[in-house]
Order: sequence, then C-alpha cells, then structure tokens
Amino acid sequence: MKENQSYPLLGESQITNSYNAANLLYNDLHDLDHEESWVLFLTSANTPIAKKMMTCGTLTSVLLDNRRIIKEAILCDAAGIILYHNHPSGNCHPGKEDISGTATLKECCELFNISLLDHIIISRKNFFSFAENSKNTYQK
Repeated sequence: MKENQSYPLLGESQITNSYNAANLLYNDLHDLDHEESWVLFLTSANTPIAKKMMTCGTLTSVLLDNRRIIKEAILCDAAGIILYHNHPSGNCHPGKEDISGTATLKECCELFNISLLDHIIISRKNFFSFAENSKNTYQK
C-alpha cells in the first residue's frame, strides 16, 4: 500500500460514537506488527470523507506529522478529524508521548478551525478513546 494513498469513504454512515469510529479502522490496524498513524477526515456532519495512513512507525512508536495531517485535512475540506494509531503490544492505554502528541495536534487543529474529535488507540482486542477518557488525556 502506498503511504500517500487516500481511501474515499463517501457514503459511510455518520460517526456518532467512539465505538463506530474505532470499528471503521479496526481491520486496518489491529493485527499489525508495527505502529501506524491514520486519520479519518470528516464533514461538519461527522460523515467520513476519507481515511489515510499518515505515518508508519516501529514496533514501539510512531511519529505524528502534524503539518501533514493539517495539510491533508485542508485539501479534502475536512471540518473534523479522528486520529488513530495502534499498539502492537496489546496494551491500548496511552503513554506520555501519546498524550502530549494529542494535545499538540489539538492545538494545531484549532489554529485552522478543524476539530480533533478523537484519538483512538487500537490494540488486538480492544481500543482506547481519548474523547471518552478526556478528563486527563488532552493535557500536556
């Protein structure tokens, strides 16, 4: 698969909760042996426009390329985004880098009036949603 290839999702159902958001990319991420970051681009009605792999990482980490994420969101006229990445270890809870990276991306999105609706970490059998656990997870 080419990293810069986008997969149109027009016609998919509106994203109404973290469970159906996680299910949209679960098959792409749950059984990888390395970390990847993906973004789901959404209309103002939370209907998916496209999903795109943004970066490919290592066994234990992946770089969030905020500049590229914002650029792609602008190019597809996304009003909102959902960030995804996986944890091959099976532990879907965020680490310090996940938390600080999410907070930084949220600040970048706000500069361009793009909503970061969620950051979902997918593991083999479950997922973690920053939106559902927002009390501490968007703090640096």
